[in-house]
Amino acid sequence: MRKYLLAGAAVAALSIGAGSLGALAADLPSRGVAPAPVYAAPIFTWSGFYVGLNAGYGFGGNKSITVGGSPLITASQLAGTVPFALSKERDGFIGGGQIGYNIQSGAVVYGVEADFQGADIKSSASHCDPVGGCANVMTTATTKLDWFGTLRGRIGFAAFDRTLLYVTGGLAVGSSKLSANINEFALAGRQFNASSSSSTRAGYTVGAGAEYAFSQNWSAKIEYLYYDLGSRSAVGLQTNPVGPEFATYRTKTDGHIVRVGLNYRFGGAAGPIFAKY
Repeated sequence: MRKYLLAGAAVAALSIGAGSLGALAADLPSRGVAPAPVYAAPIFTWSGFYVGLNAGYGFGGNKSITVGGSPLITASQLAGTVPFALSKERDGFIGGGQIGYNIQSGAVVYGVEADFQGADIKSSASHCDPVGGCANVMTTATTKLDWFGTLRGRIGFAAFDRTLLYVTGGLAVGSSKLSANINEFALAGRQFNASSSSSTRAGYTVGAGAEYAFSQNWSAKIEYLYYDLGSRSAVGLQTNPVGPEFATYRTKTDGHIVRVGLNYRFGGAAGPIFAKY
């Protein structure tokens, strides 16, 4: 009988202990599956170095050609040449590349850009004596811009995050050429030929543009520039017959450029962000 009582007490004690352990386990915090990290898109920025290509069209500018010379040039010759304008507007295509660096502070973006492009911006003109006509005196002239480059500052506003609106301005350089001559078909049949070799001219440029980043590293732009490289002149000595007389030709090298470009920006946006729990 005593054995049965002891066995019953042991079974009761085990039941109470199991119940207490179960209650303690229920009170412990559960360890569920951790939530997946939340991915945030990279933060876009215009800051950094970039390189690119551009192509466009140059046009316009001053069209006048001023012709003068020694006192021995006849009144008829001067009447046929002073002053006259290029009959065709300077125009032609340009294409090249650019390199630059931007810094973005809030919505303001500022930086510097240098570019260089080949050019074929040219015009020509013929002008005759208004009294005697081309049978008496005819003057011809040709101008051409062979290449063009700039070193400019840029400052703009990053509208709508990936659209940059900016103004720009700075130094402009280019190689220009002026060729001209006077042919007198009547009287002495004199000629005054001049051709100035291409040489580098310096001036200034100002403009504005818009650039859109269609990916983290690539952007496309459209840009307008006005350039002024100063005046170009040439002197033509009398070649038929040979003598001490001379003619002078002078024109201004300026104009407008509209171009599009494609840029690759190194570095791009900041890295992806992961939320932690």
